[in-house]
Amino acid sequence: MDAEIIAVGTELLMGELVDSNSAFLASEFPKLGISLKIAVKIGDDLGDLVNGLESALKRSDVVITTGGLGPTSDDLTRESIARYFNEDMEVDPGLLKTLEENFSRRGTKMPKTNIKQATLIPSAISLPNPRGTAPGWFVSKASKIVIAMPGPPMELNPMWKTHVAPKLASLSEGVAISTRTLKTFGRSEGELDELLSDLFGQENPYLGIYSKQDGIHLRAIAKSPIYSEADSLINEIEAQIIEKVGNDFIWGTDDDTPPEVATNLLSTKGLTLCVTESYTGGTVCSLLSECELYEKVFLKGAIKSPGSLPVVDYVEPQPTCDETCQADIHLNVSPLLVKENDGGNSFGDVSIKIESQNYATQLSGRYRMRNIRMRQRASNHALIELIKFIKSNY
Repeated sequence: MDAEIIAVGTELLMGELVDSNSAFLASEFPKLGISLKIAVKIGDDLGDLVNGLESALKRSDVVITTGGLGPTSDDLTRESIARYFNEDMEVDPGLLKTLEENFSRRGTKMPKTNIKQATLIPSAISLPNPRGTAPGWFVSKASKIVIAMPGPPMELNPMWKTHVAPKLASLSEGVAISTRTLKTFGRSEGELDELLSDLFGQENPYLGIYSKQDGIHLRAIAKSPIYSEADSLINEIEAQIIEKVGNDFIWGTDDDTPPEVATNLLSTKGLTLCVTESYTGGTVCSLLSECELYEKVFLKGAIKSPGSLPVVDYVEPQPTCDETCQADIHLNVSPLLVKENDGGNSFGDVSIKIESQNYATQLSGRYRMRNIRMRQRASNHALIELIKFIKSNY
């Protein structure tokens, strides 16, 4: 099944918003055996949207739109779908009642402009949106499918997982799909490509390689008429990858994130953590704070702003916890040596030091100074090393 994405909104074309929805959907499609062919951005223009739908549906079986479902005059996704299929939009009494109740719970009266959010065309069914006021549309007509979803990710993501993905999966009867993502750190993309060259040549299971902030991801996708057979193919290729890459270089799978794996391990082992950081400027603590078990395992931290690092050799004073800190494990991330290269960019050897009462390890990585992306990557690196430290010693 081929699919295309149309991200709707002039603000996307002007760079005011980043289209994270297309990236999310692109990562979800392989789980359903859907091939993404094209993803485009189109502004809030009715003619352009109709032309975009027409072009997409000539090429693909499924078109998903994101955004343009608001109540204002420039929210034209519904109108463009109705015009393309030559159907009239009519107010659905059930949707209108739900919408009015939604506003009532907020203690406000629904503006008349929101009424169009309760409309449908005959070929569409509504997709519930508990996080917002804009229901989605699922349109099936003439062997084509158009799915309209809201723009805010906090509304789109649950709508996809709860309503859209199951509907699309039901259309692929007779084809079972199993996927597995292995997340690696410590081996380069080129090195992995060489180690796994024979596996990349297979069609089923298919193996893809992707460079991410938290390392290199290896995603395998298998298809079979029976799910158990597809799952067996995935288990076989996973075992081959682990044998070739080395289990020490694989820190997580599927939806795992470094902070979540680290906090879960700390909690399982009954350990507490202290974090001191300067190069990362609090990014490590910030990542940990988003985890459910953060308050259970995080004991104390100290942060020193990286500030304006000089262009000569420089050793950054390391922030330290006070002597009363009783954390089981201490993690420190600080620059060791900073130099400016000929291009005017400062690079540094960043130290990642992990200590407990009985164990200690220290390593370094080379990162560009004054670069937010590099700080995030160094933070993930530190958390992945923490994962390895706990697995090896506890």
